[in-house]
Amino acid sequence: MKTISFPQSLKLENPLYIDLRTPAEFEKGTIPGAINIPIFTDQEREKLGWEYKNLSPQAAKVSGLRLVAPKLPDLIEKIDRVRAKQPVVLFCWRGGLRSQAIQQVSHLLDIETYRLKGGYREFRRYVLEFLKEFEPPGPLVTIHGLTGAGKTRILKKLSQENFPVIDLESLAGHRGSVFGKLGIKGKVGQKKFDALLWRELDQLGDFPFLIVEGESKRIGSIYLPDFLLGENRKRGVNIFLVTPLEKRTEYIWEEYSQGMNEEDLLCKARNCLMNIETKVREKAGKAVVYNLEQALAKEDLFSFIFLLLRDYYDPLYSGYLKQFDKFDFQVSGEDIIPAAEKISGFLKNRFSLE
Repeated sequence: MKTISFPQSLKLENPLYIDLRTPAEFEKGTIPGAINIPIFTDQEREKLGWEYKNLSPQAAKVSGLRLVAPKLPDLIEKIDRVRAKQPVVLFCWRGGLRSQAIQQVSHLLDIETYRLKGGYREFRRYVLEFLKEFEPPGPLVTIHGLTGAGKTRILKKLSQENFPVIDLESLAGHRGSVFGKLGIKGKVGQKKFDALLWRELDQLGDFPFLIVEGESKRIGSIYLPDFLLGENRKRGVNIFLVTPLEKRTEYIWEEYSQGMNEEDLLCKARNCLMNIETKVREKAGKAVVYNLEQALAKEDLFSFIFLLLRDYYDPLYSGYLKQFDKFDFQVSGEDIIPAAEKISGFLKNRFSLE
């Protein structure tokens, strides 16, 4: 039976990572692409944790054995069913009892697996160290623009042309504004975001530059690593997308209303305003809050978005823009396809690409 470090596991040919932790642990963060085959349910793990703290480690181990013993045939069958011809890497929280037990039983049934040394915790350390030390091999190309300017749409077009693009908002599951979670399913925490960002960077390999959207230190509750900010951004290539307010309102309306009826969107908009009402009042004044409330009372979502952009987000973003003396390239975002084509041409010329 073999143990393996995470860096060593990356050298395996198409490894299949199997996360033996509970669904709740898996949801908070895992190795990207891992399959969850939990030994214990969330409730069972909570019970064992209580016994470990309040009775004794031995009592918890005995209870754990009683719980897992009847499940073993089904667990091993699931592992055998999903593994195909891939090398299997089992892991739990610390590479301890859960992964050891399943590896031993698998071995008895001639199903050979690797056990990840240090488990998920070691993977997490690896990712944090990677992001802390990471320096892009080429300049950081940042697409800036006022809220709703179409930056994410531009990134998607450039990605389709095989430019090295990292869509930070997509990885974070948040659009970076008051409507950040609207129309986006699932929750992405810091652990999951960090792992997804590591995978994106690892898959890009060497590249002459890296394209990202201009973000502050945070996207929702997610913190960005330092290499995406500060001097790397200032020394890089900065592109500004100039999009009229009416068009930006239209973009946001189209994007946030996808998959939602107007009644649900109105309800979400009211909740969003409640969440930021204090900030809006402090930054923009009582009159702005009143106007936003009136727009919602009239069920006029277009005007609500328009006013929120003009009177709240635009003044905030103007402060962010002051850190830049000038931009290397400016382009109109009123039509996304030609805007993307112009940025593509600029980048190809700037970096002498064919």
